[in-house]
Amino acid sequence: MLMQIVRDIRAGGLSLSGSVVTLGNFDGVHVGHQALLQNTIGDARAQNVPAVVFTFDPHPLRFFAPERAPKLLLAMDDKMALFESAGIDLTVLQLFDAGFANMAAVDFVRSVLLKDLKLRKIWAGRDLRFGKARLGTVDALQVWGRELGFEVGTVDPVLIGGERVSSSRIRELIDAGRVDEAAPLLGRYHFVSGKVVAGARRGRQLGFPTANIESRTEVLPADGIYATFIEVAGQRWPSASSIGHNPTFGAGPRTVETFIFDFDRDIYNQEVKLCFVKRLRGEENFPSVEALIGQIERDVSAAKAILTQGS
Repeated sequence: MLMQIVRDIRAGGLSLSGSVVTLGNFDGVHVGHQALLQNTIGDARAQNVPAVVFTFDPHPLRFFAPERAPKLLLAMDDKMALFESAGIDLTVLQLFDAGFANMAAVDFVRSVLLKDLKLRKIWAGRDLRFGKARLGTVDALQVWGRELGFEVGTVDPVLIGGERVSSSRIRELIDAGRVDEAAPLLGRYHFVSGKVVAGARRGRQLGFPTANIESRTEVLPADGIYATFIEVAGQRWPSASSIGHNPTFGAGPRTVETFIFDFDRDIYNQEVKLCFVKRLRGEENFPSVEALIGQIERDVSAAKAILTQGS
């Protein structure tokens, strides 16, 4: 069954007999978020009610302090697809505006969670904050649950390598090009999604034709060369990818390009997903085209070795 998406809970139209809900921003849908989703889905199935994610668009920080708002690890369509593949039945992708920003946490619980969603149980991370002045907490939910008749489940922070998994930690790793270290925290490879568009066609002239990806994902890895997989029309292909400004040919715009191994299809204007496995090196300015070609050959060999091992 396809997941239902509601853009504004205040518009009405829902008719639920009950629900199990998890609430948050879920940037990256990392392994900590996945624990919340699976607990929500498990309880919803046991009670034969919908499993619901309640999240916001835009991110609340973009409303309150856009200059401090983080770049997002996932494009919204990709986040919705991950919710759906996990088994979520309904996502409320709530428009975050002045009205919502000024709603007291207890009013949100009463009018939205209980009245609109017929909440039976809510799953939350220990650091949850919601409502006006961020006064909604797990402790407050537990008090209101006893008063108003719903259960509260909590998930402790997930630790990997002795450190708490968080969107900000993942963002820092990807910004530094450490995509292989980010993967265990995400429970998958970090990916960017977007459309294949026409580029400068230099790769074809060099003997390594590349797909130029117009990314809709905000968080790109550090400039450099990566071993990658690209997903095209549901199929996954090994590739070597470049992020950067192609300095050998003079500073140009920042691009995302991938050379797909043993692939000769025309994929212009197709939507693709590029998954980053490991960084091979930083971006370099080569003294000649011949030197660049020699390095590309070495990069392709290194990427093939890594991806074969990874498979």
